Amino acid sequence: MKTAIELTQTARRKVDAEGLDDRVAGLVLGEWAQTGDFVELAGDGEALVFIIHARRIRIEADGRQTLVFKLDHPARPVTR
Repeated sequence: MKTAIELTQTARRKVDAEGLDDRVAGLVLGEWAQTGDFVELAGDGEALVFIIHARRIRIEADGRQTLVFKLDHPARPVTR
């Protein structure tokens, strides 16, 4: 199944501030990734850590399915 990434507002601000748009746009998580898992983007400096805040399946009108992961930053525990 195809996967996609969405960011919370706070995660979007951090990605924009760090200039990581291209890295996040190219990020592909497998179906095995679960809510609460950490996603770490390592680089030259300090690693940027996100948490999978939510996941959902988006079904298009033509039947195509995409597993969408919503990332949050800072990585704080997911509440239900």
